[in-house]
Amino acid sequence: MKRILAATVLLSICLVSFVAAQNRTVRIQTARGGVNIDLHNYNFGDNIDVQVVIDNIHSRLSRLERIANQNTDCARFVQPIIYEIIALITLFPQDIYFEPISTEIVQPMDDHHFAQFLGSLEDESFSDDKSMFLRRVSTKNFFTCEQLGEIIDKFTFSDDKLAAVKILKSRLIDPENAFIVRDKFTFDSDKNKFMKIMYSE
Repeated sequence: MKRILAATVLLSICLVSFVAAQNRTVRIQTARGGVNIDLHNYNFGDNIDVQVVIDNIHSRLSRLERIANQNTDCARFVQPIIYEIIALITLFPQDIYFEPISTEIVQPMDDHHFAQFLGSLEDESFSDDKSMFLRRVSTKNFFTCEQLGEIIDKFTFSDDKLAAVKILKSRLIDPENAFIVRDKFTFDSDKNKFMKIMYSE
């Protein structure tokens, strides 16, 4: 059961997109929810072929496997789960389509506007005000993990930093770079809480 749960979590992670220069990253919003996805030279129309989603899952699994192989202990646990996910993918029906409500090209906030945003965030005196401001801005913008790291630096306490991560989690375009933000926390307990927010909740 734990392995199936872990496989499900990893599958969810793989569905979240990252930005690559050669691909167009878009946000696809459907009746069942939204997801960021890289479309490899794919001109979408009214529907998104499930094979596009499967190809994206495979590319993320390959990237995850390369990362895992850099650490022998990690690879020992991760690789069996990757193979289980690949096996599960083969069970997907190939002749279905997702019907998007809307599709938009995803780009992180540019450097100029991000600098202005950070200044405004810093001007907020209290953590609750910072969080409220963050919620407002995040509804219309996407961020990189590097930007998230700079954002949580504007909060003093670990609980407030973690709350900011929860707010922006769904607005990150490169969650595979979460380790950048993990290292912003001093204590292992906070690092573990951060990873749970990113990959379990």
